[in-house]
Amino acid sequence: MADDSNLNRWKDKVKDLLNIRGFKKLPSFIEMLEKGLDKEFYKDPNISFPPIPIEYLPVDMGLRKSGPVRNFYEYMFPVTHAFRISYKYEGEFLDEFMPISSNDYIGRGSYKFVYRLPWNQVLKVGKSKLPADPLFGSLFKKVSKDLPSYLKSEELDLKNYLMQKTKSSTAKDKIEFNFRRLALERLHYWTVKTLLPDLVLPTRHFMGMRYRKGLFGIPSATLTPCDNQTIIPGKHLKEFVHLKERLNQNFFQKTISPTWKLNFNYQKFGEVNRSKLKKIAYNFHRVIEATRYLAEKEKLILDLHSENIIIMLPDFELKIFDFHVFDEHLYDLGTDRIAPLDEHIQTIDEFINSFQLSKKEMHGEEV
Repeated sequence: MADDSNLNRWKDKVKDLLNIRGFKKLPSFIEMLEKGLDKEFYKDPNISFPPIPIEYLPVDMGLRKSGPVRNFYEYMFPVTHAFRISYKYEGEFLDEFMPISSNDYIGRGSYKFVYRLPWNQVLKVGKSKLPADPLFGSLFKKVSKDLPSYLKSEELDLKNYLMQKTKSSTAKDKIEFNFRRLALERLHYWTVKTLLPDLVLPTRHFMGMRYRKGLFGIPSATLTPCDNQTIIPGKHLKEFVHLKERLNQNFFQKTISPTWKLNFNYQKFGEVNRSKLKKIAYNFHRVIEATRYLAEKEKLILDLHSENIIIMLPDFELKIFDFHVFDEHLYDLGTDRIAPLDEHIQTIDEFINSFQLSKKEMHGEEV
C-alpha cells in the first residue's frame, strides 16, 4: 500500500507539471521586463537631484530643428503635459503627471519626439506613423498574434475599454494599431537587451496620453506609445569625431557628397587614457557581433546610427538607445545602396580604428 501511495504521489506531480495552469506560474515576457525596470527606474519622491546641465546632455542640435510649418503648429498648439494611461476602477486611469513644454523639447528621431522631465528623465512621445512604414514588418505581425505576451493586463483591459467606447471603425483601427506598436517597441528593446544587457540604456515603454493647448484654450489629447529613460551625461558618437582628412573620391562625389575619415577628437573632450579607449573599442566589437548575429541568424537589421550611440562622460562608458529592428528586405538602403549591415559596421570600425589600438587591444585581449 505504501508503494501504491508513493506511486500516486509521483503521478500527481507529473500531472501538475503537465497541467497548463502550472505553466502560468512561470514569469511571462512582460513580467520579466517590468521586474528589471522596477529596479532600474526606482526613485524616491522625497529626494531631488540637481538637473544635469544641458551642455552635458547628448543633444544633437540638428535633431532639434523643424520646418516652418511644424514650428508654427507647435506655437499655435503647444504641448503642456502627458500622463501614463491604464485601466483601473472600471475606466481610464491617468497617473505619473509629466509636465512638458517647448522649452523642454531636446530632440526628435524618425519615430519619436523627446522632452526633458524635471526629475532627470526624458519622455519620448511616439510620432504618428502609417502602417505601411517599414518598421511594421514581421516583428509587428509577431506581436499582433500574441498581444498578451507583450502587454500588461491593465493595458489589454484599457484597449478593450477604449474600443467599446469608440464607434468609428477608423478610430478603432487606430487604437488597435497604437497598442500593437507599444508591444512592438517592447519586443525591439528586449531583442537587443538580451544580446547586450549592460550596454542598452534602461527604457520603460507605456501607453501615454499627450496633451496640447487647443483652440480657445481647450486641451486636446492624443493616445500614443511613449517611453521613459534616465538622463545620462554624455555625447553622441558623431560629436566625438572631427572632419580632418578627406577620403579619395571623384570630382562629382567630392562636390555632391564629400566623405571624411573619422578621427577621435582628443582636444574637445580632454585626454582619454588608453584603458578607457580599449574598453570602448571592446564594447563596440560586442555591438558589431550582435548586429551580425541579428542579420545572419534572424535576417533583421539593427538600426543603429551615430545618434543612437552615447559615450557617457566623464567615465567614457558606451551606451546604446532608441534603436529599432527592421526586416532586412524592408530596410531602406539609402542613396549609397550599401547593405545596412555593412553600413553600420563600417561606421563603427572607422571610429574605433581612429583610436590607433592594436587588434588585441581592440578586442579586449592583454598585450
